[in-house]
Amino acid sequence: MLGLTLQLNLKMTDMMKKIACLSLLMLLLVSCSNTNKNNTNAQNQSYPEDMLEFESPYSTTVKYEGASPDITDFINARVVEEEEGMPMDSGNFIDAWLYFMRHGKQKPGTTVFVDKKNGYASITSEYTIEYDGGTNKCKIIYEMCLWNCDDGKHKLFALNHNFMVNGRYREGQTTGINFSLYENARHIMWNVVAEDLGVNVHPDTDEDAEYDSETGLTHVKDRETGKPLKLNDDEYLRWLEEKPVVTYWLPKQGKDIIAEIHHPTRTETFRLVWDGMRFTRQ
Repeated sequence: MLGLTLQLNLKMTDMMKKIACLSLLMLLLVSCSNTNKNNTNAQNQSYPEDMLEFESPYSTTVKYEGASPDITDFINARVVEEEEGMPMDSGNFIDAWLYFMRHGKQKPGTTVFVDKKNGYASITSEYTIEYDGGTNKCKIIYEMCLWNCDDGKHKLFALNHNFMVNGRYREGQTTGINFSLYENARHIMWNVVAEDLGVNVHPDTDEDAEYDSETGLTHVKDRETGKPLKLNDDEYLRWLEEKPVVTYWLPKQGKDIIAEIHHPTRTETFRLVWDGMRFTRQ
């Protein structure tokens, strides 16, 4: 009986060893499968070819010291572009940044903030101007941000511009968000279209206007109700001033962009979530 018990114990021990070996083998196979899957996904993450056309008059070399460029290097490259005649009316931005880099004294009402660790910087200028028989308080806000892309080959740089007059956001010729894609290997960045990155927040309103020469009235639609309106010149100017304005806010920390649509009586807010390559609106 004792011999039979020992024999059964030995057989059970051998069986347990086999089960343990098979379990370990299965874990290794699953791990290898997941690793290969992750590597394949990383290799497949890329941008379409039409976004990678960096050979253009607007491509810029980003100069830097050290292992990789930081947010100040990208802003320096953009300032060089501006001074060479890039189509952007941003004298306040250029002056403020150059004063900052040269440790000079900023103009009254101008502040510069730089956070290299989180890849964020901002320039804010406040001033007053006499216009249309009154004093107008103006505020210019520039934001810059840097993202590392999950493909390991690129970085994304954004320059955002918001403008306020008397506490109300206004849409100007240069307001809005602009993106540049940077290639790590060539140290070159070039402009890319915001919509191609998923940044496409627009007001859902009818902005069509038709002027009636017989009555001298302009036919439009109420942006809140959609009802037709007939406006005289003064009313039409007020209607234009109340046009919804989109503002973007780059992340001081984290990776997501906040978008806002400012209506006359309300504000819509959206989050644009960064997935490592593009943004998804939520």
